[in-house]
Amino acid sequence: MKNKLLIAFVAMLCTVATSCENTYLDTVPTASVDAASAYATTKNAAAAINGIYRALILRYQSSQGHSGHPALMIILDHMGEDVIIGATAASWHVGETRWTAHRSDTNVMTIFPYEMYYRTIGNANIAIANIDNATGTQAEKDQIKGEALALRGWAYFNLIQLYGKRYDAAAKPNAQLGVPLVLTPTTEGLARNTVEEVYTQINKDLAQAATLLKTTRAFKSHINLEVTKGLLARVALTQQNWADAAKYAAEARTGYAPMSEAQYQDGFQDLSNPEWMWGFDHLEDQSEFFGGYHSYISCNYNSTVIRTYPKVINSLLYNAIPTTDIRSKMWVKAPTAANSIVPPGGVRVPYLNQKFRLPGVPSTSAMGDVPYMRAAEMYLIEAEAKAKLGQDANAAKVLFDLISKRDAAYKLSTSTGATLLSEIYFHRRVELWGEGFRFLDLKRLNQPLNRNGTNAIASIAVLFDMPAGDKQWEFLFPRREMNANKAIVQNPL
Repeated sequence: MKNKLLIAFVAMLCTVATSCENTYLDTVPTASVDAASAYATTKNAAAAINGIYRALILRYQSSQGHSGHPALMIILDHMGEDVIIGATAASWHVGETRWTAHRSDTNVMTIFPYEMYYRTIGNANIAIANIDNATGTQAEKDQIKGEALALRGWAYFNLIQLYGKRYDAAAKPNAQLGVPLVLTPTTEGLARNTVEEVYTQINKDLAQAATLLKTTRAFKSHINLEVTKGLLARVALTQQNWADAAKYAAEARTGYAPMSEAQYQDGFQDLSNPEWMWGFDHLEDQSEFFGGYHSYISCNYNSTVIRTYPKVINSLLYNAIPTTDIRSKMWVKAPTAANSIVPPGGVRVPYLNQKFRLPGVPSTSAMGDVPYMRAAEMYLIEAEAKAKLGQDANAAKVLFDLISKRDAAYKLSTSTGATLLSEIYFHRRVELWGEGFRFLDLKRLNQPLNRNGTNAIASIAVLFDMPAGDKQWEFLFPRREMNANKAIVQNPL
């Protein structure tokens, strides 16, 4: 792809978990640093890898509402039926909710994920191509190369789910067009590879990363072996490779226990939570302010978004949560001044989100951490995969091990087949609300979008039905890419 923006070198941006070396920054300006300098030593290379992580939370296209991967997490849930804009004053993410933004080749919604993930890939390619010649120990080289491979695999997994058709295990090889595979530092325009080819490369990258990475890591904001296995579990689930999904999910959550009820009510804003496997560590000197994740998803940050059109949960989903379940406290069905937290002047609407909450009422800091991966997801992947394998008793036991920590009254399920799967899907929707999974789950399961009978506001949502498999499940490629890269073809309009 001929995209200088997409592969712009961001190695010297400071890390989300530690600071760059002052001497290095002083002597090599960010805008002019080259790959040879960045990867001359493993110490420099570590700073370059830190820059890749940091670039995941930058504003893209100078848009406040599109501040990197955390923003996309919120948007993808808006594109489902469970995260609902709770008032008509909405100004951000309305086009995404209506499914118009990702179907316009000039809209920021088609541009920013493409730019962000190909920037990640471009910088990972530079790391992979140069780290073997760096000065440093082999263990340090392995760590850096492993993280670069995992980041590249993760970025391609995100891209293929958005811009490609769903993977269908019954139709192997999946010859439908995916995204271009760029595996070396280049600005050459490349054609789209098939969905099968892209998934093959994703699995290759993650499998190689798993041979290089260890459990130990300097920061929880960086990928380690368990996170890599968690990514392998996600990919296997999407490919309907149930055996590998169950295997990798069980291995990934090793050493991570479900959080306590008290921790569950603590606001989902602290990376030190024992259940969090990977996330963005939001440091005070790296705030995105009104563009940050919690500026859009929390219940109490003092922003226009939170005050005037807070997030609410799908009423049908909420009403199915038992009152004995701690997760029922994450939303307020009939909010009053006494039982809901909002910033001054904030509207109180039914089914109001309280899951994501920053310290202080109101909170004047958007410094909440962002959950990229939690052990709860791994339990749910393992349960779903085992149920798909016909191992109903084992699947029910895995589900019980998680849900009994959320609901002391929960009983081991005796359901089987489709009924058990429906129970697992229900808990997945409740558990992962607001964390970026619903649109992708609907797509991978080949299920329709259905907002009928919910509390979605008609004038905001507009779209209430979308059949499974419709062309609108695919993002359009940005027009800038189409103009710059003559080898690429557009998705069906």
